[in-house]
Amino acid sequence: MSDKLTLGKLGFPLLLIVALIAGVASYLFWQQQAEPKQALVYPQARNLVEFTLIDQHGNTVGREDLYQQWTLAFVGYTYCPDICPLTLAKLAGAQEELAAMVQEPLKIWFISVDPQRDTPTQINDYVNYFQQPAILGVTAGHDQLFPFVRQLGLMYAMSSNAEGNYLVDHSASVVLINPQGQLVAMFKPEMVVGQPPVIDTEQLLADFPLVLARLP
Repeated sequence: MSDKLTLGKLGFPLLLIVALIAGVASYLFWQQQAEPKQALVYPQARNLVEFTLIDQHGNTVGREDLYQQWTLAFVGYTYCPDICPLTLAKLAGAQEELAAMVQEPLKIWFISVDPQRDTPTQINDYVNYFQQPAILGVTAGHDQLFPFVRQLGLMYAMSSNAEGNYLVDHSASVVLINPQGQLVAMFKPEMVVGQPPVIDTEQLLADFPLVLARLP
């Protein structure tokens, strides 16, 4: 009889412990499922130092042009054989769906790191090919470009003898800038053997709301 009473007294606390463990496990599983797979969210938004660029229309562009909008930005150049046209095509195609997830306008910045060949006219022709008015092409001299690109957590490297039909090494990631002009996240490209590193559209659309939910 006493054994049954003891088991009865222990039963309820044991049930509570089991329920607690199950709850914690479910929460951790949900947290894992809700993690963006190809995006990095910065613990704190990063302020950008003032910069001066020139857009595809010949207008001066600075930090205040990032205000009151969300901006997806990446670096490249118009003579790029693979990463740049593929990335721009994917961003252009996903822009409307991404814009529907935020209240402010969502813009796409194509930052050319090849000012020697990419004049505003060249950039304008290139950007217009993708038929997405939300895309803005910008560039500048390397004295402005390099520190700006480094601020974004991206990189590029020119050949020491950049003449003729040369290539430019550059990042394939896309960064997210909030309406306060702060860097808040980075979307990483999909790495597939034998293919250029480019963001995956479906993964971008899946990760974007999860990134927004985790912003500080």
